Amino acid sequence: MPARTSRLQLPFAAAALFTVTFLLGPPGKSASPEDFHANIVNGRLTSGFPAAGALLLGDEATAVTWCSGVLIGCDTFLTAAHCVCDTNGADCQGARAPSPFGRLVYLQHAGFFRATSIRVHPDYQFPRADLAVIKLTTPVTGIAPAPLALTPPTPGVTGTIVGFGRTGGGATDVGLKRSGAITTAPCTDGISDDTAVCWNFTGTGSNSCNGDSGGPLFVDSGFGTVVAGIASGGRNADCLADDFTFDASVAAYLPWIETQGGSGLRHTTCSGVPPAGDARTTILEADAGLGDDAPAGAHTVDVPPGTNELRVALNAIDDGLANFDLYVKAGRPPTTDDYDCRATGGGQYGYCQFLFPVPGTWHVLVVRVTGSGAYQLTATVFGGDPPVCGNGVRETGEDCDGACACGLPCTEGGLLPLRLRLGRPFLAQALLLNPSGAYDHLDPRATDFSVTVDDGGAPVEITIPAGDAGWARSTARDGAYRWTGRVAGARGVILKCRRMHSRHWRITVKGAQGIDALRRRR
Repeated sequence: MPARTSRLQLPFAAAALFTVTFLLGPPGKSASPEDFHANIVNGRLTSGFPAAGALLLGDEATAVTWCSGVLIGCDTFLTAAHCVCDTNGADCQGARAPSPFGRLVYLQHAGFFRATSIRVHPDYQFPRADLAVIKLTTPVTGIAPAPLALTPPTPGVTGTIVGFGRTGGGATDVGLKRSGAITTAPCTDGISDDTAVCWNFTGTGSNSCNGDSGGPLFVDSGFGTVVAGIASGGRNADCLADDFTFDASVAAYLPWIETQGGSGLRHTTCSGVPPAGDARTTILEADAGLGDDAPAGAHTVDVPPGTNELRVALNAIDDGLANFDLYVKAGRPPTTDDYDCRATGGGQYGYCQFLFPVPGTWHVLVVRVTGSGAYQLTATVFGGDPPVCGNGVRETGEDCDGACACGLPCTEGGLLPLRLRLGRPFLAQALLLNPSGAYDHLDPRATDFSVTVDDGGAPVEITIPAGDAGWARSTARDGAYRWTGRVAGARGVILKCRRMHSRHWRITVKGAQGIDALRRRR
């Protein structure tokens, strides 16, 4: 019998301009992971299935494709154990649990999220119990977590597999998100129907391959789409016709998954930001390629008035040779020197986020640095009601207001409070909205500047005259200004003003000594 292979992706060693129009889119015998294989063979490029993401190694600028996975809670990502554990479940527990350092989750509609912990199923012995739960440092917004199957699908059920792996044979085209249809079948080859979901790939339909490990198998439960399987492995290393493929059954291991994920797994939304695919959002996608004859791709996104957020994400062929960069600008085409946001570096994933973007036409440029191949561009426009501070719901531009108490009341004048931490030290943060562009050329150093921090008790006002010496070390690099000084003659304070890519200003006031006049709200 041919050797089994896991579908883990091993990382590779590290003139014309064309325009593309966006399309609107809405217990069996044990074996080692190296014996089994899991981009989707015969799949199609997609920006759908927002909860399906990629597990990367590295940082945002240099990350490489490693595996796939699925968001099952606001801060919980489910993937395959063999993606994070080189041995078995017993060896990957407690102090020997896989380190989250250098592991990123990428989602086309939300960007990058760092891992904070990784839990491997204690019974993992490939191919059994091939599951791991990754907790994220910050909750995801704008994506609805995928619900989990309560019962396993029977043979003959049609499902959809999604992943960032390769297309089989000798292809090295990982990094592109694809989906494809499969039909479940009885498990064979020593794989148990009690713990796995299986299918046969005859050349029609689709199949998983290297880089798809950890990716979801979606089926219709009768009450909605659920995650029934997590890509684990298959018989043939090339993932082509006459392959037998298997996923870890979610239903079989549901109690363990729910214990690791906690109560957040039952959430259908993660914040006041509407989930991608909701009627209040618009998803735009472009699939194109770069090479010697097409070194750049230009795209446009129409942003209507009242938009709360614009997110632009790039993922591209990750073959160790190609290197594409992302540039975004409002109102006119960007260049490599003129942009509102850029994502550059050796990696093939990029992300730009704009809060309360200026309405009108936004321009996106994808530039080839080296190599050639396909890329996917996903723009998600979030509408809906504007955020309201103090309503207990985390919305666009808010770091808390649902995850913590919103300590500042909303005021007139376009100042949106974001964060308040009182005591020693203290931190206050707000967003100065700039929809009309009136503050585009604001230089805080050249004008009288006043900030008032007030929790409803005794307010503290920081007034800085134009040209104050506290700005002396401020270089205004990248639109950032820094003032240091003392308030009331004793309280050391640092004020930071930064113009964001969205043209709004982020105002941060912090002090090492605390502000005695401010009191914590209980």
